Amino acid sequence: MLEMRIHGRGGQGVVTLAELLAKAALKTGKEVQTFPFFGVERRGAAVKAAVRFDSQPIKVRSLSYWPDILVLMNENLLSLGLADGIAPGAFIVANGEKRLPVDNKQYLVDAAFIALNNDLTFGGEPYINVPMFGALCRVMDIPLDIVGETITEQWGAKKAVPNIAAAREAYEAVRELEGGGAHA
Repeated sequence: MLEMRIHGRGGQGVVTLAELLAKAALKTGKEVQTFPFFGVERRGAAVKAAVRFDSQPIKVRSLSYWPDILVLMNENLLSLGLADGIAPGAFIVANGEKRLPVDNKQYLVDAAFIALNNDLTFGGEPYINVPMFGALCRVMDIPLDIVGETITEQWGAKKAVPNIAAAREAYEAVRELEGGGAHA
């Protein structure tokens, strides 16, 4: 079983991102489980969601304490994500351009820039969940056609166009960095 925990702030689409990942993984034949966790429901408050993926039925029904993948909607959520725990050998997928100061393998994508570049904004703020969805699908080997299909089913054909473009851009732009950031 593969566990993922996503850390973000209210309004960044953390729960929608988890749902999109679950829907895409289902299309590849995986068993999935997703669950959100948030305290105060307000814009900017800490939010997290977890997703489990497996090739067999998932019987675990608890929070994700030691995820294999830690997703950070902002680089500044690193300490919060690490404080909640990660599995030995876990890797991190983060919205940002700079290597994080940890020894874990990292995947970075500038989801905020991609969202702005594709007009995925509300009140001037970028919606980064769709670019993060594209990057995560690339990291998890979910084919790009499934990414587009999942987005179209979520929002319909007209609204899907800029979202698919952003997801594709992130899918192609995500870059892998080996561990060693704590000493770089």
